[in-house]
Amino acid sequence: MNAKKSTNKNCITFTMVNHISLKILLALVLLFQISGCLSDETADQAIIDAYQKAVVEKGPQRRLGRMGLDFLRPASEPNIPALEITKDEASGKNIVNLTLEDAVVRALASSPEISVVSFDPAIAREDITKAVSVFDVTTFGRLNSEKNDNPTDSVFQAGQSTSRLWEAGIKQRGVTGAEWSLSYALTRNWDDLAYRDLPTRYEPMLSFQIKQPLLRDAWQELNLAGVNISKLNYKIALAGFRQKTEDVATEVISLYWILLQARRDLETQQRLLDKTLETFRKVEDRRDIDATTVQIKQAESAVKTRQAMLFQAEKRVGDVQDALVRLLSDHQLNLLDDFEIVPVTTPSKTPTKIEQAEVLKLAMANNARIQQAQIGVEVAQINVDVAERQKMPRLDLVASARIQGLSSTQGDAHDMLNKADYTSCAIGITFEFPPGNRQRKAEFRRRKFERSKAVSILQNVSDQTATQAKERIRLAGTAYKEVQVQKEAAEAAGIHLQALEDSETIREKLTPEFLLVKLQAQETVASAQRAEIKAIVDYNIAQTRLAQTTGTVLDLRYVQTALPTTSDSNDKANHKSDTPPAESNVVAKDK
Repeated sequence: MNAKKSTNKNCITFTMVNHISLKILLALVLLFQISGCLSDETADQAIIDAYQKAVVEKGPQRRLGRMGLDFLRPASEPNIPALEITKDEASGKNIVNLTLEDAVVRALASSPEISVVSFDPAIAREDITKAVSVFDVTTFGRLNSEKNDNPTDSVFQAGQSTSRLWEAGIKQRGVTGAEWSLSYALTRNWDDLAYRDLPTRYEPMLSFQIKQPLLRDAWQELNLAGVNISKLNYKIALAGFRQKTEDVATEVISLYWILLQARRDLETQQRLLDKTLETFRKVEDRRDIDATTVQIKQAESAVKTRQAMLFQAEKRVGDVQDALVRLLSDHQLNLLDDFEIVPVTTPSKTPTKIEQAEVLKLAMANNARIQQAQIGVEVAQINVDVAERQKMPRLDLVASARIQGLSSTQGDAHDMLNKADYTSCAIGITFEFPPGNRQRKAEFRRRKFERSKAVSILQNVSDQTATQAKERIRLAGTAYKEVQVQKEAAEAAGIHLQALEDSETIREKLTPEFLLVKLQAQETVASAQRAEIKAIVDYNIAQTRLAQTTGTVLDLRYVQTALPTTSDSNDKANHKSDTPPAESNVVAKDK
């Protein structure tokens, strides 16, 4: 009979325990739903996001040493095809025939300038995780043992006592601003009071506390401001990385064409010097016939002047090549080895129809600087909204509840807890407000000024971008018009010089006037040839610079084909298109 009663009692106790546990579980689920489950994931922005992650995963460029000249020599990249280097038998120099595609691939794979900025989005992404982690559930616990032996002068005082406490729980800050905690504690106490019914007693307690702000620090708009700002800062950092990538790609393409121009100018100056030397020798040969000292010195002066200009042309080739090599940062093309880069890609001469309204529309939508300024306005607006709410008084709803048990045995004490024999609860409101509230009013005004500044920055950047776009549209149009005109000028100057050389053989006497005309004609031919290649290069650079302004550099054929190569080298590209990449709609295709 007693066994049956004991069994029934255990069944009832087990049922009540399950009932209470179910209530606690449901309450926790409800709290988690109210508090919110936040993720630190960000929306990927197509290829630029994958490229940025690939550069970060790759880390700083490997160098052959950590000091000395080896630190200036990059290590080889196994996923980038090696360039073919030939030796010029005449000069003994190493010649590198470099295509524009090869130059862009190497810059996007190894440029230290891109690598430096690539870590900014990664750092900003960790800031998002930090902001979200504020709302994570936290576990806490406590274990304490205390023993007292105090002198007493009354039987109503305990002389000796011991206390042991074990507590564990969870707490969380919710997205509404609520702060709640749920804890379980078990205390074992003993003392030597003679009249106490339970000298040794166990006291389990389940307690719940919550504080919900109602005005200041309240609700999702304010409490998620830090998370939202962190995500916007990540977008700003990623836009900055895209801007740097576009700037480096634009600079590489521009330097490539400038190097081509510099080498053509060097060749032109060399031909001019050869022609001048030939003229000088002819004048020397006629010293005993009709060439005077004045004419000889005139020709000699032209030789020396053009020889000095050749030195300047050689220096310019070296300067431009070094600037390009610095951006490429390749183990074959570095700042230590002696070589000559020969651009082999043919510049475009194809006309492009450019609609000014379409270009401005693209720039406003895609320009990285404008995007950064727009996001800056969003961040400033969030700060204004937060500061406005924080001006309000602090009014918090505070509530707590607890269930306790007390017995001489641990089992009986937990039975009381499970049956909820002893329950307590409390609810209240706390209020706080400084009469002047000057600090928070000043913060609100400050945030409004910051927002006005952000809007002014956006307007200024937009106006600058629009002005720059129109200027580069005109530059592209002017350069294309000059290409044909300068070509015709070079042809006319060549015909004029050839006519002078043909008439020289039948002239009876070499006059100073004829010599001056011939030297001037040689200079005119060289100047026209330099102007022609300059117009062609200016046209190609103008198209690239225009794409930079409109934020479409990554759509250029040379750049678009290089980005998947860079990502594939780090196993980051998840697909490849079988169709050829599209050109930017403001840049002509190369023929």
